Amino acid sequence: MKISTRRRLRVPTVMAIVGTATAAATFIGRGLGSAVGFEIWTVLLTVGYYKLGARDSDFGAMMGSRTDERQAQIKERAAALSAIAMIGVAGIGYAVVVALKEPSWPFLLFSYVGVGAFLGSWFVLQRRR
Repeated sequence: MKISTRRRLRVPTVMAIVGTATAAATFIGRGLGSAVGFEIWTVLLTVGYYKLGARDSDFGAMMGSRTDERQAQIKERAAALSAIAMIGVAGIGYAVVVALKEPSWPFLLFSYVGVGAFLGSWFVLQRRR
């Protein structure tokens, strides 16, 4: 078996394990119907992710964990942009719940974790240069 094949299986394997564990928790909390639906989605998403990783394209290489330097940089930039979007959405959510006088700690938690991760990674990456 090739090393690249095993690397391509890492993420789908983790997706299947986490999805099945979540389906088990759903079964305990909400019953069989919800758990079966969740497990069907887990299988569909896991198989879809695996199939996308087989494509001969930049996106397929990133999904299949076989990126070159240029693709790794694209993936890094996409992760940074999604983190910035997450922090922005958490900030907007915080403003909404404060205006509605609802508990705001979940949005503050996401904001603090996002900003902390950004600052921590910025510090680490500055030291590497």
